[in-house]
Amino acid sequence: MRFSAPRSVSPSPTRRHRPKSKRKAESPNTTRRNASTFGLNSPSDNEDSDEEDYEYDESAPSDSDYDTDSVSSEASSSDSFCYGSESEVPVRAPRPSKLPSRPPHEQRYIEDTVAAIRSRLRHNDPYEDWEREMKKDSLRLARKEHNVSQAKLRQSQTLEQAEDLKKRQELHDQQQLEISGMLEKMRLNHQQAEKLLREKWQQREKALWERIEKGIKLDEDKVRAKLEEERWIREEAERKRREQEEKRLAEEKKKKEEEEKKQREEEEERKRVQEEKETREREAREKAERLAAEANQRREVGLTTAEEDWAEARKSLHILKTQGTKFVKARQELKSMWGAARRQITPKVGQVTNDIATINRVSSELVQILLPPNPHPPEVYNALLSSLAKAFLLQAETEVTAEKKSVIPLAQVAFNCLGTLQGLPEVFFAKINQRIGGWAIPIELPGKDWNGRPWADDAERLKASGRREREGEAIYTERVMGVMRLYFAILMIKPQRPLKSMWQLPRCWTWFARLMSERRLLESVTGAQVLYVALDVVGKDAKLIWGVQFVKLLALIYEGTTTGLGNGKLIGGPKPEGIAARGRVQLEIEAIMNG
Repeated sequence: MRFSAPRSVSPSPTRRHRPKSKRKAESPNTTRRNASTFGLNSPSDNEDSDEEDYEYDESAPSDSDYDTDSVSSEASSSDSFCYGSESEVPVRAPRPSKLPSRPPHEQRYIEDTVAAIRSRLRHNDPYEDWEREMKKDSLRLARKEHNVSQAKLRQSQTLEQAEDLKKRQELHDQQQLEISGMLEKMRLNHQQAEKLLREKWQQREKALWERIEKGIKLDEDKVRAKLEEERWIREEAERKRREQEEKRLAEEKKKKEEEEKKQREEEEERKRVQEEKETREREAREKAERLAAEANQRREVGLTTAEEDWAEARKSLHILKTQGTKFVKARQELKSMWGAARRQITPKVGQVTNDIATINRVSSELVQILLPPNPHPPEVYNALLSSLAKAFLLQAETEVTAEKKSVIPLAQVAFNCLGTLQGLPEVFFAKINQRIGGWAIPIELPGKDWNGRPWADDAERLKASGRREREGEAIYTERVMGVMRLYFAILMIKPQRPLKSMWQLPRCWTWFARLMSERRLLESVTGAQVLYVALDVVGKDAKLIWGVQFVKLLALIYEGTTTGLGNGKLIGGPKPEGIAARGRVQLEIEAIMNG
């Protein structure tokens, strides 16, 4: 093991050196020897000795073993230069006479050299003595510190082991108590379960004997019944065989008749479809010619066609989605702002009652939500307009459908918002067409969208018509009736200042005129129901406004419910729901005329 010990801070003795010039003069031709030869450091080693750090190796002998005496003795065993005095040096034998003697100056040089070496060997360096003592002190100090640290380490390990053993014993005791409690609990549970199992076993054994007795009796009854059943089966098989033969003959006859009937019906259906197609094409041509002829007049008076109104509504809906709801949903900061205001709109709309103060309060609160002191961004404002219109429509689909009178306050609040919020008339009308199709115009769904693009599939066409997947005809008709009742109720409110054309009272006359020209809409159950709603809401006032012209329109509608629309079909169609709706239309027309 090797230990590294720092030097002591005690001052070292000053090493005495001879001048280099003198050392060179003493041994000009001698080579440099290391400490292994003479027991001394070379001059170069002595010059750098102050800068070295020493490492002690326990396996190596200490410096005290290398003293001058040992060096002298080792040197004396190998060379005469290592004797203590010149008297101890043995006298060499005289050289053979054949060798020439050295000159006097060489002999003196050799003697001086030998004397210098002896003097150097006998010199004791205090610095080396101090250095050896320092190594010994450092070793003792390092050993002492190592022993102290080892003792502390062993003591700490002993304490840790004792503490760990104590904790283990406490944990063992605690676990032993828990296991004992658990075993006691399991024993009690086992006794209780054993008791219950014994009781169940006794009940099962009793029930088993009862079933055995019943089974024996049942088997006796079965044997008697089996003989009777075999006889009945033989008779029944014979009877079924005769019936199957008769049934097969009857089915063949019926199948032949059904095939003949199906062929006749298919032929009639093809003829009917062809006739309807020709009639529709003829009506479309006549309508297009009539519209083309009336185009100049309509432009002069500012009227639009049903197709133009439908395309404008679809376009407004497309702009509302791209620049409103979809744009806001794609940005989190705008979405949170829109969501916070949207959550305030629905409760406000649901609080409407037939009270002027409540109507005015709810209207002002809705306007403040959409027009706060710090205006919303345009995209958020458009999205909020869509949310407000949707809230009105949802309220109409639920509340107005259940109670017709609830449409009055809802229509008044919607009318107040239409006259205050910019852009709401277009958005509201577009949302109506989105929820119920083209019934607010009215128009049958065209074969292309507003931009001339054909419908991608039936699902897109169904969505554009306002219908939902797996929604029955009755539910769809009720939704349309609720929304249209709200629409007509808003049209009947007298405005303080003019609104958009789709929210003005003349729109009622336009709606009736367009519906009477759409036979396919009148032939549907929904068409008859919506016609009844329109007459119920605006019929009496329309008679006072348009007088004889509206009476003529009522006569035409009544003729459609009694004699037909000119093609042998009545308003509402042949279904029971259509018959009921047609009856309500007749009663409403009679009430208007009598009133």
